[in-house]
Amino acid sequence: MTKKWLLAMILSMLSLSAGCSVWDGIRGCPDGQIDWADVLMINDIKYGSDMINKETTLPETGDNLGKVTYMLDGHACSSHKLKNGEATYVSVGTPVYEVIGYKPEFRVFADGRVFQVIDNPNAETLGDLADIRGKVTKISIRSDEDDTLLGELDTRQTEEFLKEYLALAYKGEITPENKSDRDNRVFIYFHLEDGSTFHTIYMKDENIIGYEGHGNEKMKKIIEAVVKE
Repeated sequence: MTKKWLLAMILSMLSLSAGCSVWDGIRGCPDGQIDWADVLMINDIKYGSDMINKETTLPETGDNLGKVTYMLDGHACSSHKLKNGEATYVSVGTPVYEVIGYKPEFRVFADGRVFQVIDNPNAETLGDLADIRGKVTKISIRSDEDDTLLGELDTRQTEEFLKEYLALAYKGEITPENKSDRDNRVFIYFHLEDGSTFHTIYMKDENIIGYEGHGNEKMKKIIEAVVKE
């Protein structure tokens, strides 16, 4: 009994000092080589670091929004559901900051990179999801296959498309019928004033924007007109 009690005490102390890693090892996690997406969650909002293209310097940061309390890589099982304070590749204790010039619901900064919103359960429109109103300099359309430029919206088309886009109802997660059909998809890039971009995918046949909202006929006609030119 004494040895068992001593072993339990050691494991308990190790667990406290190393977060959840000891417990994860006991339950067999991670359960194999897992290719995690680079994401984090804070205040119920899920962010991804691969959602932004930016060639300029790192952004100015503002208030501290919290810190990472658990890292999935090397610890979590493949069935793990992301929770507040968790990240896939950001170490425990790393602070998360707001990005000056953007609402924290849209972009945050942690571990030397910008994370951009993937899902916000409190958003009602795509304008609530993406803080790009008044920040867009142009909109371009690119191939989903190789990211080549297919065309750019002119000033009038940009204004009309952006107005319609920001007003669309946010659905959270839409499953298209032809999700794997690349001929049916293009990327829409919103080029922003600070040199960064916000991009989303568009399913032409089903008129779905980024798996997050249903486009309307005015938006569809604009995209079709630009791609055909």
